[in-house]
Amino acid sequence: MSSAVSPNQVPVAQATPSRFIRTLYVLMTPLARVEVRGAEHLDEPGGKVVVCNHVGWVDPLWVGYAAYPRTLHQMAKKELFAIPVLGWFVRSGGGFPVDRGRPSAATIKHAIALVARGERLLIFPAGTRTNRDDVDKKRGAATIALKGGAQIVPAYYEGPDRVKLSHLLRRPGVRVTFGAPIDTTAYVADGKEGALRLTAAMEAAMKAARGAADEPAS
Repeated sequence: MSSAVSPNQVPVAQATPSRFIRTLYVLMTPLARVEVRGAEHLDEPGGKVVVCNHVGWVDPLWVGYAAYPRTLHQMAKKELFAIPVLGWFVRSGGGFPVDRGRPSAATIKHAIALVARGERLLIFPAGTRTNRDDVDKKRGAATIALKGGAQIVPAYYEGPDRVKLSHLLRRPGVRVTFGAPIDTTAYVADGKEGALRLTAAMEAAMKAARGAADEPAS
């Protein structure tokens, strides 16, 4: 992994969010009471791989909302892009297709390239139920961060698993907590062993983000 990019070599991406993302932010605002903690961790130099727990189909929207005005790119299952309107929606929000059962080399290279140039990539390395695939996804997130020279930012989402019309009348609470970044440079030289150690550190950081979410707001 000697070809990995150092996080200090690339400034964090500060591009203005697209008109679509700005509009989506305005439309989502009346749907929940949102509390965001630790968003400043997304602003340190270098690309970011944001790893978050997964509740349902709506959490990518709310985590992206919490990061605003920063843009979070994310992998989305390729089947969504076969549906014209939905595919346009996901792509406009920063998503790109992935075969979740067998991610292609091109998809992984695209993810690495994004963080290598200072972008932020959102990954949900654990599904709603724990299984062997989750272990592989966590290792994959660590590998992308290592090869892209990116920091890993743990996050924890608390809120509904979907959007309902009733939320317009009674807004649910949404809380997104971003934890302190993990510097991946110390793991680069150790190859596969380094990726395994980074995966363990990432799991611990995700648990810590969940614990921080339960603490009273300062």
